[in-house]
Amino acid sequence: MLVVLLVVVLAGCGSTVTPAPLTFGPSHSPAASPSGTAAPGTSATGAPTATAGTSTGASPLATDTPSSGPTATADCTNSSNNPAFFDQAAAGLTWPVYCAVLPDPWRLEVGSFRMANGGHMEVTYRGPGDAHLSLAEGNICFDVGGDVEQCAPRDAVIGDAAFGDLTGELGRLSNGLVLDVDRGANPSWRMTGLGLSEADFTAIGAATIRVPATP
Repeated sequence: MLVVLLVVVLAGCGSTVTPAPLTFGPSHSPAASPSGTAAPGTSATGAPTATAGTSTGASPLATDTPSSGPTATADCTNSSNNPAFFDQAAAGLTWPVYCAVLPDPWRLEVGSFRMANGGHMEVTYRGPGDAHLSLAEGNICFDVGGDVEQCAPRDAVIGDAAFGDLTGELGRLSNGLVLDVDRGANPSWRMTGLGLSEADFTAIGAATIRVPATP
């Protein structure tokens, strides 16, 4: 079975992307990620994790290299430093890929995607006050045998909220917030936030954009 894996680590990369018109209130500094484990795509120490599967020659994405012209992902946070990442994910995966559009000083910290088992993408962003935002998309529940309570935990349901052009279910975790679209299904989309108010978190969810799948 062909498996493609791309991993990018961007600690401290600068970005020339024009910030979206979002403003953020006071941030908190909790000590753990929303699910009680490390944020998706990182280990407990923040190092990139490996994704199960066999690499087929995919190389790390270039950083600090501007794209040759306007791209479909020009508004994705840090896309100017990693112009191919979201475009390649959207072209290779069979379901709609979404990225976050965040103002400075938010940065894309780590990201990866794989094609096997229906496809799976995870990205993590770091913001002011050590706030974190993570997106998990695709076959999120594959690694836990489809157990939705393990792959998409939540402590309470708040109500409906926008995830780009989709509608999801906003929930609360013990130390953060979560937004699920088609929770437990394949594919599904899950956004988790740490150190964000409910208003800021829902604004980020509404501002996510769908990445056009260009060959």
